[in-house]
Amino acid sequence: MIAASLLSPYPAIAAAAAATSRGGAHPGERILMASSRTCRAVRGFTLVELLVVIAIIGALVALLLPAVQAAREAARRNACVNNLKQQAIAVQNHHDARKTYPMGRDNTIQNSVSWAFRLLPYLELGAITRTFNKLKPVWDDDNALAMRTPVDVYACPTRRSAAADRDFDNNDDPPIVRAAATLGDYAANAGQSYMNGVLSGVVGKDSSLRPDLRPDPTESGPIYSYSKICEKDVTDGLSNTIAVGEKHKPLNPVTNNSDLLHYEQGDTAFLAGDTPHTIFAGTNAGIATGPDDPARDKFGSEHNGITHFMFLDGHVRALKNDIEYKVLNMVGSIGGEEIVPEDAL
Repeated sequence: MIAASLLSPYPAIAAAAAATSRGGAHPGERILMASSRTCRAVRGFTLVELLVVIAIIGALVALLLPAVQAAREAARRNACVNNLKQQAIAVQNHHDARKTYPMGRDNTIQNSVSWAFRLLPYLELGAITRTFNKLKPVWDDDNALAMRTPVDVYACPTRRSAAADRDFDNNDDPPIVRAAATLGDYAANAGQSYMNGVLSGVVGKDSSLRPDLRPDPTESGPIYSYSKICEKDVTDGLSNTIAVGEKHKPLNPVTNNSDLLHYEQGDTAFLAGDTPHTIFAGTNAGIATGPDDPARDKFGSEHNGITHFMFLDGHVRALKNDIEYKVLNMVGSIGGEEIVPEDAL
């Protein structure tokens, strides 16, 4: 009470002191208690609010995801174009060194190699070609380095990464060696038919075919079986003639034989020369319009609506998959002497 009387000029302080002396809560404690009650009074999100937030986040993800996917595909397309540009430089360097464009294949048997194999020295991969033993079949272990080395520049990143996981052809019979050969997602332009450069032999056996020494230039591309085309043979002009393009791989080929799936898809050993529908494509049937197209001898890609082509002058161009086959034939021949309208491509 003495303390209260001493503080009487200050009523509020005196009252607080008096309360304290009677055993009440300290003023500071009362403030903390009030603050605690206020915190407990703050409510969280309601269920409706939470659902609204989730819906907004979902809408943002739905808007962003296609843009991210489109950006990734654009990057993969650029990588595919770069692959073809590297091949274009190799084709031109091969011509400078050998005075011809690379031969499509030098034989039809199990010891032959493809145009893709012949380009390796001009892609700084000559060490691979030097290990090849032509006296042994392409699938022999002695040719493992030459035929089973993944090559990045031959794989379209939209479809898959470079690998050595394809079957070796066994003269059109079920393979002896499976899932071991270098893959490839490109094809040389043989002309209107992928079988240009050979004459028919025993039906069904590629190894029985004979060379066609005088194929028609109005129907021939620059790279086909036994080809020896040089720049002067291309009367249509280098900038108007396709050399290499992306190769269609049908998901459901015409003959769906599980023992020969890679063969039926045209997706066997890419560096070997014994499977023409793996290393060549023809123009007469147009470009595959999608993965369900059963043809195995067409150009085509897994890009949306387009397929990339490399021309003999080195430039790379995307053509629409619905281009008329007649126009494709024009840019597919070396000597048709057609005039291709710019707006037709």
